[in-house]
Amino acid sequence: LPEANIAATQELMKLADLIVATGGAGMVKAAYSSGTPAFGVGVGNCVHVVDETADLVDAADAIAVAKTFDNATSCLADNAVIAQAAIHDELLAMLQARGGHLCTAEEKTALQAAMWPNGGEIPTMDVIAKSAAHIAALAGFPVPDGTRFLIVEEDGAGPEHPFSGEKLSVVLALYRYSGGIENAVAQVNAITGYQGLGHTCGIHTGSEDAVTALAMGTRTARVMVNQNLNEGAGSPRNGLPFTLSLGCGTWGGTITTENINARHFVNLTWVSRPIPPRVIDADALFAEHIRRYGP
Repeated sequence: LPEANIAATQELMKLADLIVATGGAGMVKAAYSSGTPAFGVGVGNCVHVVDETADLVDAADAIAVAKTFDNATSCLADNAVIAQAAIHDELLAMLQARGGHLCTAEEKTALQAAMWPNGGEIPTMDVIAKSAAHIAALAGFPVPDGTRFLIVEEDGAGPEHPFSGEKLSVVLALYRYSGGIENAVAQVNAITGYQGLGHTCGIHTGSEDAVTALAMGTRTARVMVNQNLNEGAGSPRNGLPFTLSLGCGTWGGTITTENINARHFVNLTWVSRPIPPRVIDADALFAEHIRRYGP
């Protein structure tokens, strides 16, 4: 387009064969309303669980990398970490050793006022993609040289807890959970229920049962196990298709939970031929169901 504006973009959407809408909710809604087939993305707000069986060095490395890559503008950046109480303090110390600055209660209050000066759910542009030093200065407190990201301790989710949402900045909310993985799952659901439904969560753990609990108990399209959450966009070591457009399924108001890639841009023609009929034995077909639940 020689000049980009809303009207011209809407007209372009009508002329296209397919739209891939990666951006804010308004743009995705416009794409879906254009009359042209569209793949949209959902809101990011990734949550990373670290349990007591995790390799904490690997977890801290992964969290620090994802939180600081591209100054946390990726929708896959860690926005919240939920640490099991037994390893919370040790993980926090490791994050501090990797450039994290733990904000005091007073600094957290000042930071909230600076990031959401008019309230609401979206942080000010003055902190998006900015350095930790810049954000801290905006909030009026100093940080040591070498600070790469800011850490705030949090215990709630929703509009009254703005740090529980997507921040698009090098600010990380740190939570603590006690007991079993089911309590971490409940916290993930509270956070993503506020923002990020259907997107991505992750876990550092040595327990397959914990992985299963997180996958079965949350409404997230991607559960990243013992990885940097940015690898949810595709990585040679996990087999996910590379993409910058991450579907969130009907949970997040989109059409697919997949990583949108070239495969989604291809129309397939199915050539169908008759095949020999197969007799279906109803008793065999439903045997497992009957065994579990009765006839």
